[in-house]
Amino acid sequence: MMETIKAIIFDMDGVIFDSETMYINDLIRFFKQHDIEIQVSDCIPLIGIDSKLYYEQAYTMWNNKTDFITFKNMLQEYFRSFDCDYKAVVRPQIYSVLESLSEHYKIALASSSSLNAINTALAQADLRKYFTLIVSGEQFKESKPNPEIYLHTIKELNVNKDEAIIIEDSPKGILAANRAGIKVLALKDDKFGLDQSQADIIIDELNDIIKLIEKGA
Repeated sequence: MMETIKAIIFDMDGVIFDSETMYINDLIRFFKQHDIEIQVSDCIPLIGIDSKLYYEQAYTMWNNKTDFITFKNMLQEYFRSFDCDYKAVVRPQIYSVLESLSEHYKIALASSSSLNAINTALAQADLRKYFTLIVSGEQFKESKPNPEIYLHTIKELNVNKDEAIIIEDSPKGILAANRAGIKVLALKDDKFGLDQSQADIIIDELNDIIKLIEKGA
């Protein structure tokens, strides 16, 4: 039951922003510039992981063209060379959903992305005002699927596990929520074949969050 819910914690990429496609296309383009062909399916394991693991995972496709540090620096420079247009990939429903929820609940963001990426995305989409708390995976030794990011978030929000729900999309994020012992709703993925079977409920759209809370489901 959700009658006692006091806080709702959102993941960012794939939930608030349909940004995974943008990230994957950028990565494929980078590899192509260096004469390596990778597919969307090669990039799926990178969804929902923190930046440290992201570069390590991406390097496995690099064919040892350079050492890891050189590769990481090249890829970071590549990502810095253009601005991500988060406003173009924000999910339209998020505005009305956050407007409605923020009147009654504490709203937090807990993302594996860097704090810089989070702040950039929220500023572009004019969403920062809705969040009581912003938490980045880079604040922890390990991010998702380690539950620490979510345990930290509920502690900072001063709510119990059964007073919070998490909105996720990636298997790693869902697993982190499970390990934290917090109810998790997964926004249905229809692009990448993500395994969302461990979520408590799979929702078709963000508006379903409000419907479920109102029903006390």
